[in-house]
Amino acid sequence: MGSGEYRLASLLLRAVGWLCSWVPIRGDRVVLATARLPVLEGNLLFLDRAIRERRPRARVVRLLEPYSYGFSGKVRYLLRLVRGMYYLRTSALVVVDNAWLPVHVAPHRAGTTVVQVWHAAGALKRFGVDVIGGPAEPERTFLHRHYDYAIAPGQRAVIPWSRALRTPPDRVLPLGTPRTDLFFDDAAMAAIRAEVIATHPALAGRRVVLYAPTFRGRGRDKHDPHALDAVALRARLPASHALVLKSHPNLDPSGVATAGFDVVADPGSDMNAWLIASDILVTDYSSSIFEWALLRRPLVLLTDDLEAYERDPGLYLDYRTEMVGVQVADTDGVAAAIVADQWDLGAYDAFIARNLDGCDGHASERFVERFLPR
Repeated sequence: MGSGEYRLASLLLRAVGWLCSWVPIRGDRVVLATARLPVLEGNLLFLDRAIRERRPRARVVRLLEPYSYGFSGKVRYLLRLVRGMYYLRTSALVVVDNAWLPVHVAPHRAGTTVVQVWHAAGALKRFGVDVIGGPAEPERTFLHRHYDYAIAPGQRAVIPWSRALRTPPDRVLPLGTPRTDLFFDDAAMAAIRAEVIATHPALAGRRVVLYAPTFRGRGRDKHDPHALDAVALRARLPASHALVLKSHPNLDPSGVATAGFDVVADPGSDMNAWLIASDILVTDYSSSIFEWALLRRPLVLLTDDLEAYERDPGLYLDYRTEMVGVQVADTDGVAAAIVADQWDLGAYDAFIARNLDGCDGHASERFVERFLPR
């Protein structure tokens, strides 16, 4: 979003917000809003389920408003944000999992509580306004303002979340990441794995190797890391292994190389489902590392550009001393680690205790009890 676009959108949303301030606040209404995907997933999905189960009288509004590029896409997005501003100004509780412009353009009403449940499950790469050098304008001006609370996965993430989300540390609550509740439900995980394999028969009876890197760059310049030669890796792996690609949902699929993979997952499909269905994860700096740690399964970290990534956007963890898994620099290293099949999983418990002490299967429940009292 350019500065001119921000100023125009900000003026419009503030005007709409002022008009909506004359409308009474609905004390029973909860808004779940995201600009990430057109489907409810992750933390918001688990909170939606918990609210419906534990507070069935709450009126839940789901605003799924992914950002669009191009003139017509931006106009449609702005119109959806006008609707979002109405709900922000007239609802008792608003929950977001990413930046959401109606929240940031101006303070909300005193009768409304806005909670940020950031979509990442742990403090790995620097984000929000805490990236090295800070965000460019206009994001530097408006990004991540006016949250009443932010929810962190554990105590260690409180300070990173505070810096990244411009929220005082005493308003960052280590209640745990709601989406991780799934990893403590064996029956649900078994059903999900069976569903994924039924949908993708090529995985049946094979050891599933999931390649799921994060993106590089920012905004419209986001791109695939191009670090793995999947054709070469596929040639090195035995037929008993299935190689799956799950690219980041914010990337244009047309720019992602798919040759060599046995299965190419829908980028918008549920990442947790793919983690549950997989036996080995190959990634880089994706926060999925934290969910994967809860599964205590083999991990390969392809970190060919570690020094560059430490400079921009920066990392909260020291990859050389604090990470679990096997770190490699190229495709040959990935193949060697998988073929050797020698994994030391002994460090996982300490990693979880350091980074995910709020993630125990009850994070969604704690959120509901904290923000939706009976």
